[in-house]
Amino acid sequence: MIYFIKNNDVIEKYQIDFDKKEIEKLRDAIIDNCSYIEHKEYYCDHVPRLTNKIVRNYKFELTNNYVDYFVETRETVFVSYDEYNAPELVNLINRLLENDSRVLQQIFNYDISTNIPIDDKIDSINKEFFEIDIKDIEKKKAKLHELEKLLKIQELNKNQQGIKQYYNQLIELIKIKLIDSISVSELERIQSFLETYLSNKIENNYSNEKPFAIVKSLKKLD
Repeated sequence: MIYFIKNNDVIEKYQIDFDKKEIEKLRDAIIDNCSYIEHKEYYCDHVPRLTNKIVRNYKFELTNNYVDYFVETRETVFVSYDEYNAPELVNLINRLLENDSRVLQQIFNYDISTNIPIDDKIDSINKEFFEIDIKDIEKKKAKLHELEKLLKIQELNKNQQGIKQYYNQLIELIKIKLIDSISVSELERIQSFLETYLSNKIENNYSNEKPFAIVKSLKKLD
């Protein structure tokens, strides 16, 4: 993969290499070990579309109960599954695997602290519960229900891990090498000489951001 970066008055050309199978393996590990897991179960009269969701432990059971519609009768089913809400890093990795070089800056500047731990959420809801007027029974019940739901989620997520170690592995798997550079003035002179516009050859893989600003990426540049 080739990636161009405008660094002040110079356009730098980088070669980006990575082992696709290793990246895919790492992505799957992030999904399994770092996702925020929620258990879902409900009744419906159709097969739910879960194509955009990551699910585990899927169950689909007929109930022998029916719902009558104007044009048809449908049997209701009970559906249950665990939904894995993966970190945004997974989406960035998918873009990388599709050779979208524009995602590189987002990966190297990814904030691993964006995910709020479930324990912190529970502490926050618990605090809100005790701040509700003791006479407001309905609000107390609603907040207690919210707390109970989070406690169940906490149990589902008890073995989940932080993303830091996986993120560091990802950075190590992406090899970056500076292979050439040209000044903007020189590029403009060539364009003028050839009476053509060359920048359209690089604009799809081009960034005006400061090149790999984070220290952990700089150490990889040759």
